[in-house]
Amino acid sequence: MMKTFLIFLSALVLAGAPAVTEPNGSGLNKTSALSAGFSLHEWEDDFGLGGTVTSPWFLWDHGALRMSGAVLFKENFDWQPYYSLRAGLVGGSFMKTAAIRLYGEGGFLFVFPHAEFDAEPFRLGGYGHFGFEFFLDTAKWPSSYYIELGSNGIFAKDSNGSPYLNGFAISCGMRLY
Repeated sequence: MMKTFLIFLSALVLAGAPAVTEPNGSGLNKTSALSAGFSLHEWEDDFGLGGTVTSPWFLWDHGALRMSGAVLFKENFDWQPYYSLRAGLVGGSFMKTAAIRLYGEGGFLFVFPHAEFDAEPFRLGGYGHFGFEFFLDTAKWPSSYYIELGSNGIFAKDSNGSPYLNGFAISCGMRLY
């Protein structure tokens, strides 16, 4: 299983076209720089707000490291807030004909539930998704909008015995480079 995942991740990192460069011909690729973002989440049945920091892209602009944090609201417990952190590896490339980056991401999911619905102070799991990043044509503030579709895998149950945060996850947001 792990060998298949590593082969898949290597293919994502090494595949694709070169990144779009700045239009003035300087060769400086601002879309490969450090980025910070804001996002909205719908993870399983819980709504969330989050922030991300992505490292500068490496491996010929096909790989990056990403850290993100979110505050989520437990829908069936009167929107009780709880927190998550994710640390992962991103692999992707630009389309040849458009300023769109397609990528896959996977990594560790750390959840800090509220004591009102989960007695455990900490939960550990994993996540994975595919993303579509649409770049805006702005020279001064390079930015993009993105959509991510995937899932979280975590063995977490609330005090009613119902699993939470395990399953389909969708996120959308904006990044500044």
